[in-house]
Amino acid sequence: MSQTKAVSVNNTESIRTIVACHFPLLREGISKILEDGENIEVVAKVSNLIDLIQSCEGHPFDILLLDVELRGLNLTRIMSLIKKNKVSKVILIIDNDYNENLLINAIRSGVRGYLVKDTDSNHLIKSIAAVHSGELWVERKLMGKVLDGSAYPAKTVRGKGEVYDLTETEIKIIKLVLNGYTNKNAADELYISEKTVKFHLYKVFKKLKVKNRSELILFGFRHGLVQ
Repeated sequence: MSQTKAVSVNNTESIRTIVACHFPLLREGISKILEDGENIEVVAKVSNLIDLIQSCEGHPFDILLLDVELRGLNLTRIMSLIKKNKVSKVILIIDNDYNENLLINAIRSGVRGYLVKDTDSNHLIKSIAAVHSGELWVERKLMGKVLDGSAYPAKTVRGKGEVYDLTETEIKIIKLVLNGYTNKNAADELYISEKTVKFHLYKVFKKLKVKNRSELILFGFRHGLVQ
């Protein structure tokens, strides 16, 4: 009897995924969840850096689910492999007791998604769909912890003409992005269109001299934009 698939990914082609995790139970559990979902294909399951490098070079893939506890983890080397294939993106699986510097370095390296290990199966599959479609996925509880515990000096952002010359709407959108909202989520929260959110983000990027959402999040870490 086939198992009911509660969560689906709305793509016509399968999202090819590599699962890289040191612990067999976690590796197999994640792989089973993905294989039971629709339109996700696990093309490789690896437990160490050597096997991961071989898999990245030997299998076409779209998403790499990478556990921070992978034996021999070298994020710089892995990202250099990923950049050779512009289609592929990395989702980092982080412990609840995460290292803030690791997260910031991962953002700087170009990691596109961040999951904590106590996430549920729905969020796991949603993160793959979101990152595959070009979104940056950061779980709100993870982002909230980082921002609450930020070691960077705070710089208050009160409104237009002060500090960063941001409008009130731009400040609200920045806060939502820093708390893991997608453009659509932010639009729903602020009762504006997704197109308007994208326009405001374009202006924010120019004002803060950042290139994308990852750099905006890194900017937020450094300057304590959300308290």
